Amino acid sequence: MKYVRSRATPYGIAALFLFILGISVVAGGVPVTRAGMKIALICSGSITDGGWNQQGRDAIIRVGKEMHAHVSVVERVSPVRAVNVMRDYAMEHYSLVIGHGYEFLIPATEAAAEGEGTRFAVSGAGKAEPNIATLDFNISEPSYQLGVLAAMLSKTGKLGFIGGEAIPPVVAGYRGFVAGARSVNPHITVAQAYTSWDQPALSKSQTEAFIQQGIDVIYQNVDAADRGVFEAVKAADKNLGPDGHPVYVFGSNRNQNNNSTCGPYTPASVVIRLGRAFLQIAREVEHHHFQPGVIRENMRNHVCVLVLNPKLKGTVITRAMRVAVAKAGRELLAGKIHIPTR
Repeated sequence: MKYVRSRATPYGIAALFLFILGISVVAGGVPVTRAGMKIALICSGSITDGGWNQQGRDAIIRVGKEMHAHVSVVERVSPVRAVNVMRDYAMEHYSLVIGHGYEFLIPATEAAAEGEGTRFAVSGAGKAEPNIATLDFNISEPSYQLGVLAAMLSKTGKLGFIGGEAIPPVVAGYRGFVAGARSVNPHITVAQAYTSWDQPALSKSQTEAFIQQGIDVIYQNVDAADRGVFEAVKAADKNLGPDGHPVYVFGSNRNQNNNSTCGPYTPASVVIRLGRAFLQIAREVEHHHFQPGVIRENMRNHVCVLVLNPKLKGTVITRAMRVAVAKAGRELLAGKIHIPTR
């Protein structure tokens, strides 16, 4: 296969030793035990980005260990290159190839039309295409809960949302956030902006602009660019007086409540449990139960969830807030709340 899946790193000697022991090294120097089933994950960015790509890498590694499967991860693959990368994996008789991101939907569809025996999936996509499974992560529901919390935290009645790109999963999170906030305060405003996935400076400047407008609670979904958001919030909260009200920020995709930059001002995160979703589809492939189509991942199967910061419960997050968030969760699960799709 012409696409290198492990780069020259300081781990080279260790990698050789692991190879002698029968362990393969994937991108980033992470070992996975060899076995009959082979799983590949294709990422558009760096698997050490601290965001979506690293989260996917970590999740598929856990799946490989649990299933005793061989795992290969390739990073920094553009949609243009992805078709050939996927075809090569199919030629190597991989059981499952996952394109980790909405941008791999078309390449996976093309590769699946040719790859006999190999199953293809795309994470973060909710559109049905022939011969592939798409994992639709419905973060709108936990984002609704986040909106409830944001409205109760805000003193100005002004919220902000910053996304990396206006793709369907991110926009769904925005809509849920707005709906949840307005269920508490119908007059609350939610400004939205889309910056980038990997340019912290852009996200930082946008956060600073929001704060200057009086926005005091921000929900970000910008992947590796989140560092810029966190830095701006930290700077804003650094010199608060005794009567000053802080700016709060929410995490996304993974649990960012304990981020080292502004953890004390991160009350909650919307978390996608990728490992659970990847394991389920890998098991279906293993047992020959794979079915093309959209797989709805949501609160009901505990894949998309809201995680409150335990360190802030009882102080920043009051009992009334916890009760309201929990109530919203129950009503969402009961189908009593319908989040707008437009």
